[in-house]
Amino acid sequence: MKFLFVTLALLGIVAALLPGSGEGLPHADKLLHAGALFGFALLLDLATTRSFWRWQVPILLSYGAFIEIAQAFTPWRSFSVADFVADATGILLYWLLWRLALQRIVPHAND
Repeated sequence: MKFLFVTLALLGIVAALLPGSGEGLPHADKLLHAGALFGFALLLDLATTRSFWRWQVPILLSYGAFIEIAQAFTPWRSFSVADFVADATGILLYWLLWRLALQRIVPHAND
């Protein structure tokens, strides 16, 4: 699972730095950001037993920040705080959905 996470994260960086068409639905890129980080949160959570909030979230947020900073250095992409917020939203949505699913499967998991 770690290999899959790293491979997809590297492919994500490449995709994020390629020129984009800029066309499509309004705010579709925000959905892509949230969906991608939701997926990365899932993969990282499956790949490690380390603390979600103390270890995984900082790694995932750093990944999102790195992409935004790297995009600032390309002529066809730009730095966007809104994209970073969408990344954080994807991570939070993963955590919330996981919590809800866990509580349904194991009702006393938080006791």
